[in-house]
Amino acid sequence: MKTKNFLFLLVLVSCLFCCKNNEAEKADLERADSLSIKLNSPELKAVNKELLENPNSADLYVKRGRVYLSLHELEEAINDANRAIKIDSTKADYFMLLVDAYFSQNKTRQAKDELEKIEKKFPDNTEALMKLGELFYIVRQYQKGIDYINKALKIDEHIAKGYFLKGKIYSESGDTNRAISSLVTATEQDNAYEDAFYDLGIMYAARKNPLALEYYQSALRINPNNNEAKYARAKFLQDIGKIDEAVKEYEALISENKTCENCYYNLGAIYLNLKQDNKKALDYFTKAIELNPSYIQAYFARGYTYSKLKDKENAKADYKMCLKIEPNYEAAIEGLNEL
Repeated sequence: MKTKNFLFLLVLVSCLFCCKNNEAEKADLERADSLSIKLNSPELKAVNKELLENPNSADLYVKRGRVYLSLHELEEAINDANRAIKIDSTKADYFMLLVDAYFSQNKTRQAKDELEKIEKKFPDNTEALMKLGELFYIVRQYQKGIDYINKALKIDEHIAKGYFLKGKIYSESGDTNRAISSLVTATEQDNAYEDAFYDLGIMYAARKNPLALEYYQSALRINPNNNEAKYARAKFLQDIGKIDEAVKEYEALISENKTCENCYYNLGAIYLNLKQDNKKALDYFTKAIELNPSYIQAYFARGYTYSKLKDKENAKADYKMCLKIEPNYEAAIEGLNEL
């Protein structure tokens, strides 16, 4: 009799537990459906439907967590990652969802802790090793960053991002030669690595090496809408004295992007210093200031242009504006003294 009672109680508790679980899952799906409507996300609605049919699928929770991550619903993404891990703790991808959500919240400590767990549990997981390398790069612990990246590359020597991150670390550490070597290797592993080509352009431009133009062109081949590469190419042409080509590049960029304040400023400098067209220079400096009312260099350049045009009042006003932005701006102080 006691045994029967015990079994009855066990079944009853089990039923109550299942009911509570089902109720919790139902409430979760109702909340998720409500969010899908609020966020206007058909993708979220679709995965909720899948979960309704298969509520114990860890893969589906991770799938939904990735959707939440893309919608910046980070707490929901974390909850789904933890659900998936509770169901099946043998998949590194489930833990990586948790890491990505913490990264998106700028919770680097929690991200690091999870990554170190993954490294111990899945020692050959290159994604976790790369993330640890990236994390230490972000916090400027460069040697640790390099160590983790090298661990990943020892497992898979074809990870383009590994060489790219090493290039960034070497660059910030002042080792330009090794930075260039690493970035070139990144482009060899992935010939569509836009950021690597762009960074190579920046490095060669700093050396006044015409190879910069080829690397900028490679970045633009991959992404024709990369305005940073277009601007950098125009600036390099200006720096090496190919003025007419630079003007053409700046004007083309402005026609596509009328908010390029630096394009206007640089055109102003070209017309002021090289083409001796003060009035046109004035127009360009004014456009730069209209886009950025705190652009101190543009105020000074316009003030200097006014002084060349013998317009002392406007020159004085621009120099004073420089000092309003930065009280000890020496160039403006000298400009005022010379009026």
